[in-house]
Amino acid sequence: MADTSIVEHVKRTKSLVFTVTPGRSGTKYLAVPLGGVPGVSAYHEPQPDFATYMRAAQTKSEAAYAFWLYAKLPFIAAAPGAIYAETSHLFCKGFLEPALLLGLRPGLIILRRAASQVAWSLLERQTVPARSDFGKKYLLSPEDPGVMPLPGWQAMTDYQLCFWYALEIERRQIRYAEYARRLEMPVVEVLQRDLGKPQVFKRMLETLGLAADDKVMMHHSLAGAGQHYKNARSLQKPDDLEAQESRVWKAILTYEPFLAETIMDKYAPISVAA
Repeated sequence: MADTSIVEHVKRTKSLVFTVTPGRSGTKYLAVPLGGVPGVSAYHEPQPDFATYMRAAQTKSEAAYAFWLYAKLPFIAAAPGAIYAETSHLFCKGFLEPALLLGLRPGLIILRRAASQVAWSLLERQTVPARSDFGKKYLLSPEDPGVMPLPGWQAMTDYQLCFWYALEIERRQIRYAEYARRLEMPVVEVLQRDLGKPQVFKRMLETLGLAADDKVMMHHSLAGAGQHYKNARSLQKPDDLEAQESRVWKAILTYEPFLAETIMDKYAPISVAA
């Protein structure tokens, strides 16, 4: 099966679910309870991995299309079950738009964790945008086209680059949630800190049109509340992190004047029935 015929085959036979997330936000954990839903094949970052083509996809959209057509979609087509769920943080880095233009309409889980927490976790893992090997492979860079500009980033600290990256993903989460609503795709927004809450998980499944019976909820409870995997290396936080973050906010203010306000609203306490 080649070219767009694989797209039509997947559209006929599969429902898709992907996450829009910065990473370090519970994606590996989330794949476990999702895998307990009847008919769902759930993966974290399976091969073929979006990371293989992520860097090329930033400047060459044809790389993303080729990955979908000749690697990812054949893998999805061969996966068991009628529902394919993948919790990779790479999906939102150059692959969502090509998927939509191919006619795919996946459900989206907008998975958030506070930008400062994401940034520090990345720093502890030596995963720094545009600088470290892991950062170059897995994260967006201020040099990439289509990202939120960060004037003077070359002189900024590693933490500031990680913080900018987390804000860039927040920006994409807002935009992609709007895409989903416009295209009438299922979309659910959830905070990493709430992943272990049964009522939140049940609401997520119901929004995505997935089964949320007692057996599924029991599997969720047995998966544990380990919402992200701790770093092996722990760093001592400096006293000036707030000042470092303020410099990043000031640098992006002209481009995204309302981003801070919008993000704050997303982290407000939620009210869900028990």
